Amino acid sequence: MQKLLLVLCVVFLASCSKTYTANDYKKAGQDCFKERDLNCAEENWAKYVQMRPNDSSGHAHYALLLNWNDKPDQAIVQAERAISMGEGTYDLYAAYAASLEKAGRTDEAIDWSYKTLAIVPSLVDVRGSLAKMLVQKNRQYEALALLTSFDDGLIAKGDGAYFEGQRIAIESNIDRVGNSKDAPTGVFRVTRFGGHFYAPVRFGAGHASAFMVDTGATLTTMNDDMLKQLKLPYKVMNDRVPLHTADGRVASARQIAVESMNVGPFELHNMQVFICPNCASLLGQNSLSQFNLRSSRNQGVEFLTFEPRAAH
Repeated sequence: MQKLLLVLCVVFLASCSKTYTANDYKKAGQDCFKERDLNCAEENWAKYVQMRPNDSSGHAHYALLLNWNDKPDQAIVQAERAISMGEGTYDLYAAYAASLEKAGRTDEAIDWSYKTLAIVPSLVDVRGSLAKMLVQKNRQYEALALLTSFDDGLIAKGDGAYFEGQRIAIESNIDRVGNSKDAPTGVFRVTRFGGHFYAPVRFGAGHASAFMVDTGATLTTMNDDMLKQLKLPYKVMNDRVPLHTADGRVASARQIAVESMNVGPFELHNMQVFICPNCASLLGQNSLSQFNLRSSRNQGVEFLTFEPRAAH
């Protein structure tokens, strides 16, 4: 308490006999934070929420400081109090998820990380941390979908991939242990990103790419450049096929057959893929028909679950 009063005296140039208001503590907490004195900021915000217990924003700020000060159990209490009072900011959700992870409550941390990304999808620290937690829970392909969709979105804009190293690590682990470790329930899921669902698709030993799930499309397509990069063995079935694009154009495509392709952990055999210069990478019904697809929404977060159809 002596240190706290000393801080306030310095900040406000006031005598230590002054009775401080809640706003005094709030201002001192903000000033301490600007000076990166997290202990001082934490002490002042603690006094503030004691005096203003119904200020949800105050509890949210206090939760953030407790998380940054590596006090996850206390941070969880404050975050839950703020959320129960109607606070719903991305930084509060991110701090709550981080504290839950530190406390060993990984499933809940995954849930709140997804909620954070539903608000601000560009938070690479949250996305990367979420992918690591998914890998820890043996959900490698869900992690790969999370990172691949983001990276392919960057590449489409002319930027470099952000998660290249993390994706290589996940794919290397998949190649090392095989598919048996993932999808223990025989399903895997992806979350909506940029208005669409994307699944990680691999051909042979190639790098996984994000293919948009398009239940309204008949065909699975990709462009010529991707085919060249994959160096994929294939057989040309038809060298000139009219392909109707989503914007109403008719493009000339090649119909090829590949021995196998992986959609997440599931291997599809003898697949037909259509190639054209400007084709988008998408999964049409000739691939999707091999799955039961189930969409769900959990507190603002949308998921699409893939489950292979039983062979007849």
